[in-house]
Amino acid sequence: MTNQGDHTVSVVDLASNTVSATVQVGKSPVGVAIDALSNRAYITNVDSRSVSVLDIGSNKVIHEIKLDKVAPVGVALNKSGGQLFVADWFHDQIMVIETQSYKQLTTISMGKAPAGMVLSREGASLYVANRDSNEVGVIDARNHKPLHKIAVGKHPFGMTLSGDGKLLYVVNVESNSVSVIDVRRDVVTATIPVGEHPYCVTTNADGSTVYVTNTHEDTVSVIDAKTQRVTATIRVGGTPEGIAYDNKHQRVYVASWMDNALTVIDAKTNKVVDTIKTGAQSRAFGQFIATLIQK
Repeated sequence: MTNQGDHTVSVVDLASNTVSATVQVGKSPVGVAIDALSNRAYITNVDSRSVSVLDIGSNKVIHEIKLDKVAPVGVALNKSGGQLFVADWFHDQIMVIETQSYKQLTTISMGKAPAGMVLSREGASLYVANRDSNEVGVIDARNHKPLHKIAVGKHPFGMTLSGDGKLLYVVNVESNSVSVIDVRRDVVTATIPVGEHPYCVTTNADGSTVYVTNTHEDTVSVIDAKTQRVTATIRVGGTPEGIAYDNKHQRVYVASWMDNALTVIDAKTNKVVDTIKTGAQSRAFGQFIATLIQK
């Protein structure tokens, strides 16, 4: 998980809920994307305008991709892991980088201030939350062409797919809501009210439960995906941002920017069971949980 305040990534052992390594990366790391096939993590560094490539087997940075006049935040991979998509917040575009040569292949024009990105289950479409134009852009991930845009709430930021890949959940920061998009038709089918100033979202493995961080009230909203209503609100660490679900242990991990920690929630009881101290200003924007593949 990324720690923006001290320019590090904390590596957490989910079995023991302890930090097993702290890795120095670029300045002000925020976004994270993990390629389990190659055992790599890609970390966006806002202030050093770069992407750190981390070998998650050795916990060492093996390369830093320098970006010209770009402050990267959102990051995602294509289906094979061969291409990296980086959201260019300042220039309203998505950069496409080849992950073997680290060379930029192309750029794709997007809406204003692109932030979170999610690849569809089959890998054909890339969904982009365009924060300042209040929409989700849809890109053909294979030929890098914009397809269309979907109007959502105000200031969309974090996104995630449902467990079966049929729904996309989009957090609307200034609308205090989550838009639900049917990705087969690319239309909004529901809008769910949540807490104040929501930020990121995740689901459990089968998609029956959705979890949303609310940064201005230090809570996580728990949503029943079938009824599309909030069924519980969990108090967590200060300014919760990134959130991810651990399928193996059935726990939810929440990055606390204010408390420099990771809050651990038991998904069966909706109770906080642990707090893990990390680095300064933990953000972890993206899917930050992965399983190391032994080679």
